[in-house]
This record gives sequence, structure tokens and C-alpha cells, in this order.
Amino acid sequence: MPIKNLIFLFSLFLFVQLLLWTQPVAVATSFSERPEVRQFVAEMVSKHGFGADALNDLFAQVTLRPRVAKTMTSKVVKPPSWIRYRANFVNPWRIAHGVSFWSDNEAALTRARQVYGVPEEVIVAIIGVETRYGTYPLSHPVLDTLATLAFDYPRRAEFFRGELEQYLLLMREEGKDPLSIRGSFAGAMGIPQFMPSSYRAYAVDFDGDGRRDLWRSSTDAIGSVANYLKTYGWEANLPVAMRASLQQDASFSDLLSGGLKPKYSMDQLRMRGVMAVEALAPETPVALLAVDVGDGQEYWLGLNNFYAITRYNRNLFYALSVYQLSQEIRLARLSSLN
Repeated sequence: MPIKNLIFLFSLFLFVQLLLWTQPVAVATSFSERPEVRQFVAEMVSKHGFGADALNDLFAQVTLRPRVAKTMTSKVVKPPSWIRYRANFVNPWRIAHGVSFWSDNEAALTRARQVYGVPEEVIVAIIGVETRYGTYPLSHPVLDTLATLAFDYPRRAEFFRGELEQYLLLMREEGKDPLSIRGSFAGAMGIPQFMPSSYRAYAVDFDGDGRRDLWRSSTDAIGSVANYLKTYGWEANLPVAMRASLQQDASFSDLLSGGLKPKYSMDQLRMRGVMAVEALAPETPVALLAVDVGDGQEYWLGLNNFYAITRYNRNLFYALSVYQLSQEIRLARLSSLN
């Protein structure tokens, strides 16, 4: 390149740098100054009587967590296979520690079954799946997480704004600092991983100390899980799910698109070539479910109690893992007692 061209490029570079140095530096806008946040604050003031200054000061201390929204997106785009998902939850560690958790909390679990009708093993399995029986480290600041998802995650912004509202109400009711609470990447809290709306609606003071403490009280967590399932239709002393077998000429593809809620009678399924491995009354409502086990499909019948578990987490893999883990824990506990 001719020397004069090099001199011209160098002079241009210096000129651009001079312009940058002399331009005023933009001041970063505080999260609390964003228009949508100000609107949210105004709504909290008018609906619930919060102080505007206090909320503006609180949101000024929020740190946005872009990785939270990225994690949410990746879980939607790349769901794991059933085999991989199951292995994370139905494994020797969770079974053995489930038996220990049951033994350590036997009185509370027995009382929860008596009050709400939910078997001990199901409550234990849910807590085992959610937080490894309360041992999983929950390190995400809940306020930061909910604020990020409420205002920087358009796909579910409305839902998370509602949860942010519920969180602030919960913190006021419980007398806690909103900046002090840690939870999961999605804002769920405590041993049973309740979202703020669920905490306010379904948490119970099961140990009778005058507080609903899902962060430190296993007894409160046990009662709250049982109360949640009972509220969503759990029926005592009835089955949850069972394996299904299909006749060779069965016509069932449309039955699999029926969703998680039981909508067919067992008699209807029998007429289509679907059989239960255990006896069920002809009028029993069921949902036909299938999971890929690598070398084919495994078929299950989900009953009303299975559907109640899906109300905790609306995911087939989740509910089936909870059910299978609960059965393994029950068998292991019976073996340990003999």
C-alpha cells in the first residue's frame, strides 16, 4: 500500500478517536427508570398500597440476569429425552435419600396423609425431585430473577410480572427483605419450590409455629405439598398411573393427542385395543400417555391423581418421574423395615 494511503488511514483513525473522546458519555439508565418498570410500580401503588419511593429504590438495586432468560429459552428449545430425564431423578441416590427423608419426617408425612389423603411416598418424591430433599443449593436472587423474566423475557412476561407482584406481596406479608431471598433460576422458592403465587395460596403452617416457612421447615414443606395436590383434586386411596398394553391391531394415535388430563373412560380405551395391566372400573377416566424408551414406545395410563401431579409441573416427564420415584422409595422403605 502506498505510504500516502497509510498516512491517510492513520489520520482518519486519530480523527475518529478524537470524536469519541469529545462526545458526552451516555449515563446508563437505572432499571427503576425504565417506563415499563415505572408502570408496574404505579400499579403496585394503586392496587396494593405500596410506597412508590420504596419500590423505586428497591428496583434501582435490581441486577438483571440475562443468563436466566437464556436458560429458560434453552429448556424450551432443547428438552431432554425421557431416558436422560428419568435418570436424573429416578436413581439410587434419590431413592436412598428418599427413604432417609421419610424416616426423619415420618410423623409429619403420616399426618399429611391423614389430613390431605396424599401418600407419603408421593410427597417425598416431589421434594426429592425439586430440591434433593432440601439439600440443593438455591443461589439465584429471586427479585433479580423475577424482574429479569418479567421485563426481559417477552415469551412469558405476563406470567412473570404476575409472579413478581405476588412475590412483593409475599415479602410484605412475611416481613422479609425482597433482596434477601434465593431461589431457582425461574424464581421458585424453598424446599418444595413454590412460585410466589403458589406460596401465598397453598403454603401451610404445618408445624404450628405461627409461620409458613418453606425455606427451613421440612414439616411446613410436607404439609404444603400435600395441600397443593389436594387442592388440585388428589383423591385418597386411588391409583396414580399404571402401565398399558396395546393389542397388535389397536388404533390409538388420536388417543395420544388428548393431553395429560383424563378424558376417556377405561371402557372406551378397551374398545380401541388399549388394556390396563391392573384392574380398573370401566368408567374410570384415564389419559393414554407414551414415552420413547429408545427401542420403542412405553405406554402409560394417567389417572386423576397423575393429573394432579402435573398441576405441580405441567410436564409428562416430570409427573412420570415423580410417580416412578415414589414407587421405588416405597419399595426401598418396606425392604429396610423388614
